[in-house]
Amino acid sequence: MNIAGIHKRALTGLLLAASLVVATSVQAQSEAELQLLEQVRSGQTANRVESQRALAAFRGASDLRQRELLEQARARAAALQAESQRLEVLARDNKRAFDARILDLRNQMGPNAAMFGSLQQVATDLIGIFRNSPTTLQYPDREAWLDALRQRMERASEIFSIEDLEQIWFLVQQEITASGQIVRLQTEVLGESGSRESRDVVRVGKFVLVSNDPQPAYLTWQADSQRASMLKKQPDGDFLGQIDDYLNNPDGTAALGIDPTAGSLLSRLVDSPSFEDRIAQGGPIGYLILMVGAVGVVMALLKLLSILFISAQVAAQRRDLGNPRASNPLGRMLKVYEDNKDQDTETLEMRLGEAILEERPKIDRYVGLIKVISAVAPLMGLMGTVIGMIATFQAITLFGTGDPKTMAGGISQALVTTVMGLSVAIPTVLLHAIVSARATAVINTLKHQTAGLIAERMEARMQGHSA
Repeated sequence: MNIAGIHKRALTGLLLAASLVVATSVQAQSEAELQLLEQVRSGQTANRVESQRALAAFRGASDLRQRELLEQARARAAALQAESQRLEVLARDNKRAFDARILDLRNQMGPNAAMFGSLQQVATDLIGIFRNSPTTLQYPDREAWLDALRQRMERASEIFSIEDLEQIWFLVQQEITASGQIVRLQTEVLGESGSRESRDVVRVGKFVLVSNDPQPAYLTWQADSQRASMLKKQPDGDFLGQIDDYLNNPDGTAALGIDPTAGSLLSRLVDSPSFEDRIAQGGPIGYLILMVGAVGVVMALLKLLSILFISAQVAAQRRDLGNPRASNPLGRMLKVYEDNKDQDTETLEMRLGEAILEERPKIDRYVGLIKVISAVAPLMGLMGTVIGMIATFQAITLFGTGDPKTMAGGISQALVTTVMGLSVAIPTVLLHAIVSARATAVINTLKHQTAGLIAERMEARMQGHSA
């Protein structure tokens, strides 16, 4: 047993001990981690025993044997040091030779070096175009060649061969031809839940992928997985119905919605929120605004219908003043006039004014509440805006401004609640103006009739005095 071996085992023991400390500090919970910890502990124990045995053997040897072992360890260390220096010199020589060969290659290329760089750039762009194209469904074998070409381009020492250029030219022609074709094929499609299923797919150029197996759907091309996948959200309207008409049309021509951006617009449908999503973005304040707005609109409509009914009754009573009815405000006021027509003019005027004051609260009931709702709704929207901005600034404080998605929730709430408040305020203000105008018209009718009755009474009394 030599000294180098002893030191090597001692270092191994220290490394294993450090690994044990790290492993135990993590507090592994899984069974696999516990087994690994036990293996490390067993290895540490075995190495410790072997190191102690070697150390005991070294100490038990004679002084002469110890000196021999020490000399052997020093000799081996010197040999390893010399070998290390030789390998370092060899590595530096190889590096210089490699750099010289690269420089010589570039010098030989001369003016063709710029063309080589252009070829690399064009090839890189074409690889991206091919990977993002749904025509790969029809030519799945080209992906392996493109990967090999990409790996060779990453090594600066290799240049394009004539065969590479011919293959790229062929793939470009193939892509151009496939872009103008309508192809039906059977392929593997990623479902909404991530499951893979075989579907009958129709590729319309590079514009759109559609399928009606088992139900009509638009598909999108996933460049990362090199597969077609189901859209999480299908287009609204009659676009899905057009798929059946297109695929089952015996005439060979039919209308079909396509994406001129080759899938970008369809993919954005996933991010575009629906009406329900917009309402949900308003949060609790948004729901409260909508609830208050619904109450205000319903109340205003009911009040408008009530006033229109009262107006019709008053108009009918005006055409029959001699037969007062207690079912309308004008009829009740005429009854007051009939009951007090023997009183003096001042007393009669006060009785009629009192009758109008009694009728006015019934006519104006809930009109003021509608006005309050129309004023409170935008204030609630402003409160939602402030709450959304507070949430936005909190997200900036916690996560910074690097990811806009962390701020999107607060900004959406701020804007949506503002829109909700205005959406409630505008119709309720208009309805309040209409209801208030109709109520005022009814009250003015009562005042006009009161003034007419009093004027007739005064005229009749003046004629009686003159007689």
